[in-house]
Amino acid sequence: HPVTEAAVTADEIPLSLLAEVQRKLALLLSPFAPYLAHELWEMLGEKSNLLKEPWPKFDSELAKEDETEIPVQVNGKLRGKIVVATGTSESEVMAKALTDEKVQSHITGKQIVKQIYTGKLVSIVVR
Repeated sequence: HPVTEAAVTADEIPLSLLAEVQRKLALLLSPFAPYLAHELWEMLGEKSNLLKEPWPKFDSELAKEDETEIPVQVNGKLRGKIVVATGTSESEVMAKALTDEKVQSHITGKQIVKQIYTGKLVSIVVR
């Protein structure tokens, strides 16, 4: 996404991107704070009527997550979080969970009784 890929510092943000973000912000603000949005719209140098501007289109491709953060529980308590690519197989997720440094400290020297992966959570039961 162009906004999230932009540089962190304000000096490095392209002015065209900044202008587009400001336009979209004023447009999205208009139903909630119409007077403020109209003032911002005029400050941006826009001559058209803000209320007649088309609403931004939703792009599902931009909304897709490339990575997923999955919490890892050991005996019902959160012990770590892993980040995997969306669509990663259960065996790969489980392998990454078991090799996580924080999880390792809670399972080392113990017998793993059960491993559960629900798609959103890894749960490991040890004795």
